[in-house]
Amino acid sequence: MRFLSSGPSISKQNDQVVIRTGMFSCVLTFGLFYRQVVVDPRRKRVSIRSRYAWFFLRTRVVPFSQIRAITYGYRDIGYHSMLSTAYDSYDCFKVGVRLKDESEIHFFNFVGEGSFVNESVFPDWAYWSDFTFDLQGSQESDSRLLVDLLAEMIGVTVIPPTR
Repeated sequence: MRFLSSGPSISKQNDQVVIRTGMFSCVLTFGLFYRQVVVDPRRKRVSIRSRYAWFFLRTRVVPFSQIRAITYGYRDIGYHSMLSTAYDSYDCFKVGVRLKDESEIHFFNFVGEGSFVNESVFPDWAYWSDFTFDLQGSQESDSRLLVDLLAEMIGVTVIPPTR
């Protein structure tokens, strides 16, 4: 369910893939932070344009030849996982690139409502109401589609991030 997740907007312009900070994030931060990543297969480069606090702009261009891999990681950012052994997770999928000099550039996070997790000694049916009415966002499938697209376009593998 897309309304249970938040992530960047992805579009195709000519033969380029353009990834922008999602509208929900822009509204939530009052436009303080904005990022646009343009993957240009014809010029074989990735352009990253970031804006901080409305005025501070930064543009970075990375040639495909400097990219070693696409980074893709997962973390449960829900506070329930610290308090209970049976909880509803809140997912955060991170997407970026690792360069040949081993530095990393973070692109975007995909966050949203995750699935029910049971790490207790009791079976799932003991938590039937949590398990049965569990809703999930589309953050996992959306992030995986973007990662696969970037890996295919750039011609690199997918690895976990270092942090």
